Amino acid sequence: MSPIIRSPGLGRAGVLLFAVFGVVPVDLPLLPGTLDPARAAAAQDLPQVPDGQGISFGPGFVGQPPDDELDKPRPSRSSRAKAARKKARAAEKGASKKPDAKAQPKDATADAKAKAAGSGQLSFAQDIAPILVANCVGCHSPGQRGVLRGKLDLTTFEKLQNGTPDHKIIIAGNPEESPIVQRIKGEETPRMPMGNNGPLSAAAISKIEQWVRSGAALGAGVDPKAALSTYAASPEQVRRGQLAKTPVSERDKAIEAAGLQRWRQANAKLKPEIMTGEHFILFSNLPKDRAASTLKAMEQPYLQLGRFLGPAAMNWVEKVSLYVFNEPKDFTEFVRSVEGRDVDPDVHSSAKLGIPQPYVAVLDPAGGKREEPAGRRRSRTRRAEDHDGAGPQRTLLGLLTEGLGAGAVAASGNAPRWLREGIGTYMASRIEPRSPYYRQLRIQAFQNFEQGWQTRATEALGGGNQIGPADFRAVSFALVEAMMAVNSQAFPIFLRGMLEGQDQLDAVLQNVYGGNREGFLKDTGDWIALNYGNAQ
Repeated sequence: MSPIIRSPGLGRAGVLLFAVFGVVPVDLPLLPGTLDPARAAAAQDLPQVPDGQGISFGPGFVGQPPDDELDKPRPSRSSRAKAARKKARAAEKGASKKPDAKAQPKDATADAKAKAAGSGQLSFAQDIAPILVANCVGCHSPGQRGVLRGKLDLTTFEKLQNGTPDHKIIIAGNPEESPIVQRIKGEETPRMPMGNNGPLSAAAISKIEQWVRSGAALGAGVDPKAALSTYAASPEQVRRGQLAKTPVSERDKAIEAAGLQRWRQANAKLKPEIMTGEHFILFSNLPKDRAASTLKAMEQPYLQLGRFLGPAAMNWVEKVSLYVFNEPKDFTEFVRSVEGRDVDPDVHSSAKLGIPQPYVAVLDPAGGKREEPAGRRRSRTRRAEDHDGAGPQRTLLGLLTEGLGAGAVAASGNAPRWLREGIGTYMASRIEPRSPYYRQLRIQAFQNFEQGWQTRATEALGGGNQIGPADFRAVSFALVEAMMAVNSQAFPIFLRGMLEGQDQLDAVLQNVYGGNREGFLKDTGDWIALNYGNAQ
């Protein structure tokens, strides 16, 4: 078998042996929701297979890792544990780490937007360009009336500044003398925009006037020759930008109001208790101590997603609502009413993170009662071990993590379904590693291997239309677990490349691993044969 790919900083000491049974790592879980702070911070290692038992999607690691904390050489486990204990002691004393004032975003455009949002200044890309694209550019484009008759092209910032062949339409610092301001206010005729798009709202007019008065600047890092439509904020981005300027308390109130309205669609007679955390707001009828521990534990998968997707993707302006239902009928009615679809009986989580007031909704496996910690469960009978994981064999934290992982990847781009669901299931497996649900997934993935891995994996990569839901879930999980086991540092780079869509698979495999799809399928199949065979 081909040798394992190694990333910089990973030596033989960083390789973890897998347990023979079900390839559950002997080491601590990746996202340990029930660990104390020191152990939780120390348990960030991702499993690596022993030398000679890995897979290679190509001759080596080709892509350059992003400059973030995941891809840098990691300190030893003992040093991390010491650091974690020190951090936990500091936290107990009320210490808080101040943000690095010198740290700057790499993307200049994002930097300019962030500075503008933080200072209250208007950003051309965030505040002005969306107004022009939505109301003006359609007419003032080559071949359209605004250019043919008015000789004014507004498709780029450079052309906006140049104005017409006869005169400029923007006098920086002087909106009273700027034709663009006078036309949109109706103080010069004809008033703009004409037709169905006009007149502009008072808020839009005020923004343009204020922007001209402040100097009519483009902002650092934006190409003045680029089409406005390529960088103008979308309506959702504009909404988020405005939201970021409102106090956190007001945002939380809006989320609570929307959450209660959604909850009533599931069960109008049952009022949930609301608990607010750093990144999440929990709606449930759980015992208070269990609700508090669940809310706190969800910060671990949040951090893990930041390592997968990058810090920018997790810079949420709204906290994510967590809806926990005790009864199957309430969860089913929630999905039916809020999402407008039916839900399969074996599905117990759903997430929408790319919408206003994003959320994860789950059915509590314990039915709202106290839940025994996964790490302290008593030995089970053979019948329980063969359980499909749909009931109490799973944990609330595992289901929430699964929904959060899949939902966050979906909201970050156009990642294929197998990758979204595979990441969600993989992250959940690190939260609840003792659940027999994952043993069953590995058994099912091995059965797919025996049926012909090249064919079955290709069907999953194609979207799952030719493979059953259970097989699709097992194959997707197996692909992600294999990739994480082989080279955890390369996986985030692979994921970020795949956010462009499934059609990028061949290019991303080449760029990250220096290999191709055929090698990817062969090597993941070899890994599954080696590591999942004993799960039978």
